[in-house]
Amino acid sequence: MKKHLRLQLVLLTLLVAQFAALAQQNVPQIRGSVLDSDGLPLPGASVFIKGTQTGTVTDNNGAYVLPAKEGDVLVVSFLGFSDREITVGKQSQYNISLQPDSEFLDDVVVVGYGTQKKVNLTGAVGAISSEILDNKPIVQASTALQGAIPGVTVTTNGGGPGADTGNIRIRGIGTFGGSSPAPLVLIDGIEGSINSVDATQIDKISVLKDAASSAIYGSRAANGVILITTKRADKGKSSINYRGYVGWQTPTTTPETVSPVDYMILNREATENDGGTSIYTDEYIANYLKNNYLDPDNYPIVNWKEHVLNGSGFMHQHNLSLSATSGKIRTLTSIGFLDQKGIIKSADYKRYNIRNNMNVEINDKVGLRFDIAGSFGRRNRSPYQSGFFNFMNARDPLFLAQWSNGTYAPFTGGTVNSLPMMDLGVGGFARTDAYRLSGALALSYKPWEWLTLEGTVAPRIVISDSSTFTDLVTYYSDPYGTVSPIKNREYNSLSESHSNTVYGNYLFTAKFHKTFAKAHELTFLAGASYEDMDDRDLSAYRRDFAYPQYTTINAGADNEFKENGGAEYQWALASFFGRLNYNYKERYLFEANIRFDGSSRFAEGHRWGIFPSFSGAWRITEEPWMQGAKKTLNELKIRASYGQLGNQNIGSDYYPTIQRLTISSISANDIIYPIVGLNNLANEDITWETSEMYDVGIDATVLDKFNLTADWYYKTTYGILMQLDIPSSIGLTAPYQNAGSVLNTGWELGIGYHDRRGDWTWGVDANLSDVHNRILDLKGRASGNLLRNEEGYEINSIYGLKCIGMARSQEEADEVNAKCPQYGVETKPGDLIYEDIAGDVDEEGNPVPDGKIDDKDRQVIGSTIPRYTFGAVLNLGWKGFNLSAQFQGVGKVNAYLSGYYTQPCVQGGTFRQEHLDRWNPENPDGKFPRLSYASELSKKNSSFWMADASYCRLKNLQFSYTFPKKMMKKAGIGSLTLFANATNLFTLTKYWQGYDPENMFTTDADGVQAGASATNYPLVSTYTFGVDIKF
Repeated sequence: MKKHLRLQLVLLTLLVAQFAALAQQNVPQIRGSVLDSDGLPLPGASVFIKGTQTGTVTDNNGAYVLPAKEGDVLVVSFLGFSDREITVGKQSQYNISLQPDSEFLDDVVVVGYGTQKKVNLTGAVGAISSEILDNKPIVQASTALQGAIPGVTVTTNGGGPGADTGNIRIRGIGTFGGSSPAPLVLIDGIEGSINSVDATQIDKISVLKDAASSAIYGSRAANGVILITTKRADKGKSSINYRGYVGWQTPTTTPETVSPVDYMILNREATENDGGTSIYTDEYIANYLKNNYLDPDNYPIVNWKEHVLNGSGFMHQHNLSLSATSGKIRTLTSIGFLDQKGIIKSADYKRYNIRNNMNVEINDKVGLRFDIAGSFGRRNRSPYQSGFFNFMNARDPLFLAQWSNGTYAPFTGGTVNSLPMMDLGVGGFARTDAYRLSGALALSYKPWEWLTLEGTVAPRIVISDSSTFTDLVTYYSDPYGTVSPIKNREYNSLSESHSNTVYGNYLFTAKFHKTFAKAHELTFLAGASYEDMDDRDLSAYRRDFAYPQYTTINAGADNEFKENGGAEYQWALASFFGRLNYNYKERYLFEANIRFDGSSRFAEGHRWGIFPSFSGAWRITEEPWMQGAKKTLNELKIRASYGQLGNQNIGSDYYPTIQRLTISSISANDIIYPIVGLNNLANEDITWETSEMYDVGIDATVLDKFNLTADWYYKTTYGILMQLDIPSSIGLTAPYQNAGSVLNTGWELGIGYHDRRGDWTWGVDANLSDVHNRILDLKGRASGNLLRNEEGYEINSIYGLKCIGMARSQEEADEVNAKCPQYGVETKPGDLIYEDIAGDVDEEGNPVPDGKIDDKDRQVIGSTIPRYTFGAVLNLGWKGFNLSAQFQGVGKVNAYLSGYYTQPCVQGGTFRQEHLDRWNPENPDGKFPRLSYASELSKKNSSFWMADASYCRLKNLQFSYTFPKKMMKKAGIGSLTLFANATNLFTLTKYWQGYDPENMFTTDADGVQAGASATNYPLVSTYTFGVDIKF
């Protein structure tokens, strides 16, 4: 019976197959080509009949042949292009043109240990693609994030060649003291430095902002995560791509100081205000100008800006990439070179880099990925570089710096004339060489369609060699060649240091992915990783080089001044992690993450921490009752998340189980003596800083043109590692303790609009975000003078007196002296008046005014945390022409720039143009206080000298032309684009004239924004012209 049944089934199957074949023969065939918008073929495009399994792919010429009957609907698709549907009619030839999908690059977003469709994200993730980076003169990749993603703040501290100056903060600052607030950066899944990657090699950047999306990285992710994906070869395509540019740099702004005449007039006024007699009479000033023309050596006038800004600022960068496919092997090799000259002669930077990304499909189940990247960079500068800008910004114009024959004169009073050192090599050099080599070997195995196993080994070695040689400079006492006995220093010296850092990352993941009942999509990721780092440093110092042309340590004198040093630091982190994603009909989304970290930086019993997170989303537009509105409201999603993160970044040289020791040696009388110093106490009980974050967000798309993303978050960090006060009699530095807590709350908004009409395209993407930072707990401890950390206020608040006015008349000055004397000195007309807030206490212990001004009246007067950060990118295109403009800025922030950079009559400095509007009897309504060298009353740290550092900047302006593909194809060229680019074109700000508000956010030892320094290398504007050509 069973045999008969089997035979019947076989016969029935053959019969059905025969009828199907006959039916197929009766279906007419259609043919045609699939082309892009320029009429070029698209090989590998899919052409299917809607609702069936019948289909094909186009050949190398974009051609296809497919059986189809009248009324069938063809669905044509190709990666990176919008799908198109065509209804089959009576004809047999169909040439189908596809349009690029402007949203394609946003469809898939890189997340922790994988990728996700953007519409299915449940956390707060921002992303930018290579389109943002292409054809822009980006030296450091970190600057590409400026104004591009809401909630991400990037501040640049200087524009020096090769300077790694981009400080990235994600959703405010959540820690201080012993911990770093920098985010974790992963390059193709492996920890690294964002500025170690050539921007031309980057394909995508994702920023994980909330705890839910970051928790998979546990203790490394307390300050957010930046995921960088580098470019790889496409399947079935081979190409050669060259991208390069040439250009130059100029300072964004420089201070305008007064003329020599105005300097003498203001100097005279200040001297007379102090009761002295000035030599700068009107007659003297007139004679000085006349004599300067006849005898500049005895009547010098110096234009410091012309002396300092003498570099070409020329720069050029080149990148050549070769993408090749051979069978199952895909390789992309990229080689780059950057040469950047400074706006001062003594500064330059060169970088060489190479990257090779290879993918091998061993078979249908096994794949191999092998990446290797290397770079070498050399940065040259003068050891006196900061002094150059000090001269330009603050030195008075009557200093004799250079004789008329070109030789240099010495300064008196202990000040060094640094102008000879403007030429590279004169007066010594400062050179830093950085070598970086990293690799990753990953093997994946897919035993079943629903399971993928992958193991990765990723080592990295970074070597840094620094040499600083300060040489003696010859000055001349006159223009006739008489050598001056005054030197720039008493001896020449050489400092050298060598750092060798070896990092290893070992990772294994298992990913399960399956869909049940066509509705329940389940993804589970489990993994384990181990990271370790070993850093070894050596340093040496010698002085008194008899032959300064031989700048090696052994050429220095073997005397009691020689020094040698060394250090070694290690840390290790073992981790286990997992993630669960559930997707019901792409309507209800849920994600859970957990990470179990163990860190060597803590003592036994405190090393392990568990960091969970949960997030969910509801795609309202996927509900059946919303389908009628989808043509208008294409996407509407509500998100919510909660997560915990840890922070172990307390420094690799801190071991809580022992006291911190300093081991060194000194040489005396040709005998080397070892020295062991005990620096601080130990604390075996310290453990993880922990942060909790709540996030609620919404994503929407309207008419396939408008998009919106909005988030609100609440983040608390507690157990912050800090050093509390201990009795000074102990004689040691206090140990770290888990003592502080900080709150960050904020919101983010991103909007976009993109459209096309015929040959015209246009679009705008804008973002705005705000964060409010507050210190919740410092155990009653407050610290800092100008920059202060105090409970109830923001991290690094500006601390000083509140200025409430100026004594405009003798009567007003007398009233101040009678009612509220200031610092025990007489207030005079033109002096600042401060607010009296403390000195006594009331019955409840609250401070009350005491009728006098002193340091007890200082208060928090400003904030260095940027608020209302924003960015906008505008694009306009017509055929091959494209114009784009990027704006970026900060809506609210304060900065403090004092001393001779902004205040008159300080340490012999010059005057700024603004100081012409000062108080004097003829100008009682002047903006600035009276001039005085002797009085310090108006020079106290106060709100008068604090500035509004908010700004709006045209960050980038680019114009490009891409030649028609048909024209280029005839010439054997795949694509050709010419572009012109300019950065930092203009800035709207109320900040001090001549100082860049972005350059004011400098970094202190804790990695937080800490006021300003006018000795910084200025930020620069760049102007470049380049070409992007592909074969």
